[in-house]
Amino acid sequence: MPYQYILADLLARNEGAVGVLFLDDSGETIDVANSDFSPYQMKVVGAYVGIYLRQAQHFLADSGRGEVRWLHIEKETLHLYARPLPDGYYVVLVQRCPGLSGRARRTLDAACSQLSRELFGAA
Repeated sequence: MPYQYILADLLARNEGAVGVLFLDDSGETIDVANSDFSPYQMKVVGAYVGIYLRQAQHFLADSGRGEVRWLHIEKETLHLYARPLPDGYYVVLVQRCPGLSGRARRTLDAACSQLSRELFGAA
């Protein structure tokens, strides 16, 4: 599947990255590329990020403020970056602190553009 290469490439391009998640519109993990965390640990992270994303989407929709374009959660030891794809899908990059946030955002943007073209035919 073409998206697996894109996820693995995103993981490899970010120093300190421990995983990349491909989530569906309900927050369920479709696929994962991981280095330090187990696939199970990454799925748990994905479930929680899915909850955050749904809450943010509801808040923005209810207040008429648009849609989620980026979600960055910074914890004591991890950065979590989420970006939407068409049809309610998301890509999440999980990186150890300290992380290079600018690089993570640029590489996640590029990966999301590739995934949008490959999977959804979007420009």
